[in-house]
Amino acid sequence: MAHKFGSLSDQGNRPHIYPDIWQREKTTGPSRLVLAPSTGQVELLGDLSSVMPEPFGILYLLLASRCGHQTGRYQIKVPMERDRLRGFLTDFRDYLEGDGRHHLWIASLDGISQVIYDNHNVIYAYGDLEAFAEIARRRKMIEQQVRFPVPHTHCYNAIFDSEEDRIFNEYEWIRSPLQPNDEP
Repeated sequence: MAHKFGSLSDQGNRPHIYPDIWQREKTTGPSRLVLAPSTGQVELLGDLSSVMPEPFGILYLLLASRCGHQTGRYQIKVPMERDRLRGFLTDFRDYLEGDGRHHLWIASLDGISQVIYDNHNVIYAYGDLEAFAEIARRRKMIEQQVRFPVPHTHCYNAIFDSEEDRIFNEYEWIRSPLQPNDEP
């Protein structure tokens, strides 16, 4: 079974499934929430973005390619309104949730609110933390520390190669190099 993020055990590489948890976290910058749903990560991204002001900038970080695309930070050329963002998330849900070759950042153009879905299958939320926490509570997520399994794997699945091509063919992007902290 294809999966994005796994843990290694005596049984080999198995999907890692978080137990619907979230936590508040202080950073060297603004505080954030770390959300680790068991399923429905893209649906949660949509819910979180519903309390963020539109329009939205999208940054797609390609960390590894199976299709010959250059790795990098790809910023969408034209900001998206909420409905278009929802369509993007729906169209690419399986790829975003099922493959670990990327991160996805959604940022309001207010410069404050953003959500980051990374290849560890967690979401980092910046901005109105109380509104984000309320969404987590409505989803019956429990406030608890989020930990990544050690060791773990990021899986790049051949079944999603056509989706890697499609995300670049359906939208116009501006590429810049990956930053040191972008690497898995």
